[in-house]
Amino acid sequence: MILLLADRYAFCQEIFPPDVVKKKLEATRIEGSLNIDGRLDEPEWMSAGSVRDFIQTDPHQGDPVKRRTVVKLLYNKDYLYVGAICYDTIGRYKYRVLNFQRDYAAGNADFFAFAIDGYNDERNAVMFGMNPYGVQRDLLSFDDNYYDADWDGLWLVRTQRTDTAWIAEVAVPWKTLRYKNKADSLQTWGISFGRIARTSNEFSNWPAFPRAYGGLRMAYAGKLINLQAPRPSTNIRVQPYMLYGYNQTREGVKSIYSKTTVKPGGDVKWAINPNTLLDLTFNTDFAQADADRQVNNINRFSVFFPEKRQFFLENAGLFTVGLDPLSNGQTDYSTRIQPFFSRAIGLDPVGNPLNIDAGARLVYRSDKSSAGGLFIRQEGNGNTNPANFAVGRYSRNLGKQNRIGALLSYKAEDTRGGISGARNFTGTIDGFFRFNQSLSWSCMASTTAERQGRPGYSASSQLLYNSNKWIAWWTQSIVTDTYHPAMGFVARGNTLVTDPGVILQERGKWLPAFIRTYSPGFSYTMYHNATTLQLTDRYINFTPLWFQFQNGGVISWYMIFTRQHLESAFTPLGVPIEKGDYNYVRHKISVSSDQSKKISVALTANLGQYYNGSYHSLTGTFSFAPSPYIFISPTVEIGRLEKVGVNSISKDVTLYTVEGRLAVNPRLQLSCLFQRSGATNTISWNTRFSWEFKPLSYFYIVFNNNSSSQGIKTVDRQMITKISYLKQL
Repeated sequence: MILLLADRYAFCQEIFPPDVVKKKLEATRIEGSLNIDGRLDEPEWMSAGSVRDFIQTDPHQGDPVKRRTVVKLLYNKDYLYVGAICYDTIGRYKYRVLNFQRDYAAGNADFFAFAIDGYNDERNAVMFGMNPYGVQRDLLSFDDNYYDADWDGLWLVRTQRTDTAWIAEVAVPWKTLRYKNKADSLQTWGISFGRIARTSNEFSNWPAFPRAYGGLRMAYAGKLINLQAPRPSTNIRVQPYMLYGYNQTREGVKSIYSKTTVKPGGDVKWAINPNTLLDLTFNTDFAQADADRQVNNINRFSVFFPEKRQFFLENAGLFTVGLDPLSNGQTDYSTRIQPFFSRAIGLDPVGNPLNIDAGARLVYRSDKSSAGGLFIRQEGNGNTNPANFAVGRYSRNLGKQNRIGALLSYKAEDTRGGISGARNFTGTIDGFFRFNQSLSWSCMASTTAERQGRPGYSASSQLLYNSNKWIAWWTQSIVTDTYHPAMGFVARGNTLVTDPGVILQERGKWLPAFIRTYSPGFSYTMYHNATTLQLTDRYINFTPLWFQFQNGGVISWYMIFTRQHLESAFTPLGVPIEKGDYNYVRHKISVSSDQSKKISVALTANLGQYYNGSYHSLTGTFSFAPSPYIFISPTVEIGRLEKVGVNSISKDVTLYTVEGRLAVNPRLQLSCLFQRSGATNTISWNTRFSWEFKPLSYFYIVFNNNSSSQGIKTVDRQMITKISYLKQL
């Protein structure tokens, strides 16, 4: 009995290995088609294969669920159908959904998802998720380590809400899925299901998953057996678009520039076979892409803005090489090194957009290897030469959960005025090794070469331990002063970084019932000049308090002990700071309520010394969502510099942001983003009306207005109307 209790405790609290004998589910084949309306009232659903034995993952790993879930599967020659009944007694109007934004944050809503491993290699996954209002969230995952979170698949979901459950009915075309080409033979796929019941903040899965991982660690997935997937056929998606735009620039009351644009273009996606996908783009346009969020950058290194353009987002995980900084609550430094970063394409050095004439991407994936190639032709402007970009990627799987790979990129600018344009080559090798489910090692070595100048080098290594109880890491990286990837991103050059850290995830019974997790942490980060080996920065980051409440709210306190040796002067927020040695302590205190509720608040205070003076800021976000159809979220950041820099300057720094969204349903929405920066004296509006009149076919009206009050007031206005139509062949 004691041994049984010990085994039960270990299962509930620790990382347990994947099942040797996998749980199985058999989908039922039907001949007809289903009406996707979220009701599951067709007779075929009554005889469908189903799963019911979900296991709680969080807050009590291994316990029976408090809210039952039933999932059924059917398929015919065209679709794989999934029906989910998510039982709950809170009433049809009390499900937690903030708004109708696609690819929303799943943890802030009631949520159901399933992941499919069509290669059955326990490494690849395509995930389809939805909330009670039928808003979609989908992504691609590899090794539960690289993710294409902005991949948008072609699939259909409809939902119904009752007083006892919410119901989802999903149809996924076979052409959306990738699987082995075994014509007319029975297949076995990996499959897993997950649910979040947000009012109780309960996470559950089928089969059971350790709390540290979730439903994309496909080694834990069950098996979908005896599946008769159809023979792959012609699979081409054509998506032409037509755009009408008007741009105007004014200085004061005078118009200095105006232009009307009529622009056709489009994309073609051809699944040559289940393993190979070719994407073509012509006269590419990104008018509907989300605007970047402004930040008050108080450090001397580059800010990383994520990619938001759809063509570059798809299959981005295959081309992603390098380490992202681990989140440990510190934002004043960064160790990000990416040999390839797609935002280097289509933008000039100061961020102005450049036209993309054409592009092509070929991707191959199998259970043994992955390969990809990308080619882009970019126009120039008055300050930038036209250029060609080429990227090649190969990754080879070793064993069950290891891989090695290589990435090559080349940028060649055109000759202009008899002067040859710049040339830049970047070559990278990388590896990922998972020694067991908790311990992994990522590594990378990269070099750059240019027509003039010496070669540059960078390398990184990260040993990561991740369990239910502990997260620990040791990261080493180096960037030489001549490492310049023209198609990449480096937060800071000529540096040698050492970064060990540990976070405890405590759930002891001594904690009050309203607290789910206590997670204190510690990290010690050192930066040395890679040429002289002199210490330039040292950050001791201590987190004495980090509590997550049962409802999802968080309160935290970080202490950052900083030492900096400035090798040259720099000017943050318009305040010049001279070179020299600085030692100071800063504090970061954050409080957030349950972000899934109709009204939520998040506050962050940054306090303490800042070089030879001080800097204090308070950032507050208030979110109001009386229903999923209406969402508004203003954010106010107020900062104060006191006696900073060469001239002991004191000044206020403000940043105001308002995000709003009105929706008729998930397919018809109006969104708006307003930003006002006191540091740069700029105001920007980004308003977008979108109508998805059929799956992945859109009509957009976009209005952008950017004004600057530095010197003569300058206003840039842009109005765009765009329609795109997707045709599946």
